[in-house]
Amino acid sequence: MASQNTSPRAPCPRAVAKSTLNDGDRVILIDAKGRSYFKQLRAGHRMTIRGTIFRADEIIGAAEGCVAGDGPAAAFRVFRPTIAELVPDLPRTAEPIFAKDLGQILVHTDIKAGLSVLEIGVGNGLLTIALLGALGEQGRLSSYEIREDFAASARRNVERHAGSSANWTITVRDAALGLDESDFDRAVVDLPDPVRCLDSIAGALRPGGLVGFFLPTVMQVASLHEGLEKHPFFLYAVTREVLERSWHVENGSIRPDQRMIGHTGFVTTVRRSAD
Repeated sequence: MASQNTSPRAPCPRAVAKSTLNDGDRVILIDAKGRSYFKQLRAGHRMTIRGTIFRADEIIGAAEGCVAGDGPAAAFRVFRPTIAELVPDLPRTAEPIFAKDLGQILVHTDIKAGLSVLEIGVGNGLLTIALLGALGEQGRLSSYEIREDFAASARRNVERHAGSSANWTITVRDAALGLDESDFDRAVVDLPDPVRCLDSIAGALRPGGLVGFFLPTVMQVASLHEGLEKHPFFLYAVTREVLERSWHVENGSIRPDQRMIGHTGFVTTVRRSAD
C-alpha cells in the first residue's frame, strides 16, 4: 500500500455533523505504512499503539480523517471503519462472508433502502450489518438463525458496529420448519443446505422478489440448482464467483500484489414467480 500523508502533526480539527467522531465510536487508526488498528473512543481514556499514545478526548469531536497520537510514531489517521475493514476484526463463530461477496449479494439481489428483507443464517453478523446499512431506517430486516450461539454473536457484533436497530429482529429457529412472516421483497440465505428452506422462502417472499444464496463449494451449488429447478416458484438462477486482487501503486512502481483474495464462495441469485 502506498504511504499515507499523515504529517505534519497538528491538533485534530473540530468537526460538525456527519464527519464528527463521537464518544463510543469504533474507529480505525492507520499509520504511515497503511497498517490499521481498531479502537473504541471512550471519554477520559487513553489508547496506546506501538508506543504512540492517543487521548480519546482529543479525538472525540474532531473531524474524521484527522491526525492523532503523541509519541515517536505519531502519524495515525483516524476514520470510522468500512464494512470491508470489519471482516478481520469481527469475532468468528462461523466462516465469514468477505467484502467481495457482500458486494455481489447486495447488488445482484438488488438490496436498497426501504425494502423488507428476510435473512436466513446470520453467521457472525457481517452480512446483517451490511444489509442494515443498505436498507436504511425505512427498511426492515428479519433474521433467522438455528443456533443460539451464532445469534448471540451476531447480536453483539451488530450492537458494537451498527448500534441498536429498531428495524431489525432476529429469531432463533430452523427456518425450514416455517416462518411467521410474509411479503418480503428480498431474501438472503447463508446456509450449508438451503434446499431445505426453499418452501419457507417461497412462502415468505412476494411474487417478483429476489433471493441471494451464498455457498462455499461447487457440490453445494449443484445441489441448490437441482432443488431450484424442481421447485415451482423459482426461476432464472445465476451463479457467480468473484476473485479479488489488489495492486501495488507507489512511486512509479505499478504491479499486482503478490497475494489476492481467491475463492471464498459462490453467490447464486434467483427470482420468485407469481402464484
